[in-house]
Amino acid sequence: MSARAARLPLLHLVPTATAASHRWRDNAACLGLDAELFFPVDNRAASVETPRRVCRGCPVRAECLADVMATEEPARRFGVVGGTTPGERRVLHRAGLAITTPLVGGEVA
Repeated sequence: MSARAARLPLLHLVPTATAASHRWRDNAACLGLDAELFFPVDNRAASVETPRRVCRGCPVRAECLADVMATEEPARRFGVVGGTTPGERRVLHRAGLAITTPLVGGEVA
């Protein structure tokens, strides 16, 4: 880890369901929408605003972001996922994103 990354605080993403089980996708705000909407040609603010708007109101946004952060290859980041662009996910990854899931009883693992 770089000295800069060591100074950054850890971000703990706490999804409400286990991200490994993809059942959360049944409740995603993007379910049934054209996937191309989430893969804009460029990452300009105007291009990513529509998919971000969909993600903002999504009840499973944390699960979506946790899933992509756990499975996405760093060299292959594409599209708006969990309301974040590839560059934003790169920053989260470098900052030491810790994905945690609730245990039985509501405690965090």
